Amino acid sequence: MATQRTVRNRREGARLRSPVAGHALTAFAAVWLLATAALPPHAVSNQGLVESGSGGLKFPDGSVQMTAAAPAPIGDTGQQACWDVSGDPISCTGTGQDGETQAGVDWPTPRFSDNGDGTITDELTGLLWLEAANCFGAMNWADALAAAAALADGQCGLTDGSTPGQWRVPNIKELVSLLDLSQTDPPLPASHPFVGVTTSFYGTSSTVVSAPEYYWALIFGQGNSIQWLKAGGAVVWPVRSVP
Repeated sequence: MATQRTVRNRREGARLRSPVAGHALTAFAAVWLLATAALPPHAVSNQGLVESGSGGLKFPDGSVQMTAAAPAPIGDTGQQACWDVSGDPISCTGTGQDGETQAGVDWPTPRFSDNGDGTITDELTGLLWLEAANCFGAMNWADALAAAAALADGQCGLTDGSTPGQWRVPNIKELVSLLDLSQTDPPLPASHPFVGVTTSFYGTSSTVVSAPEYYWALIFGQGNSIQWLKAGGAVVWPVRSVP
């Protein structure tokens, strides 16, 4: 039976392990984990550890350590300015606002990579997005789920070799992960490579549990989430999880 490999930090007494049986830590991962073992969690995330799209941990050198249950660090919002209660700009110093703390994992540069085949990789989350952000137009929830599931190479500008069943409608957290709260109309990073982004409602696959005839949607003008009737129309922006 394969056993988990472990690395022991003798000075700190910390026990570091590769969480998948039979997977040894990469050399860089072992050194990095030893170097950061004594740091608090928020400090570790600031050292550049991010979750990879393949279900592992991506280290600052680009190597990926596979994990059974990887932590999911939250990216920062992109906001760097501060305002008072009247909406007037103020210095961020001492406010405790998002623009001062800028909490979360720093975004990679570039944040998005154009794969040249109709797909865009989000280097922060590892998700693969359709470059055409409004290929299908607005449709009701059931039709949106079906359209995304049927999406494949040859549609919506795709030349990626994808087949039906690989694309899907994003959940609300995945869609929100795209937002840059320093921007508006749309609230995406200024240099984003997507085409056809509208400021309309974008639908998700997430149902509102307290009112199941509704689902969560995102208004891409301001970036606020709303509860939207499943019978109503919203734009579909398909996504893939890269294996």
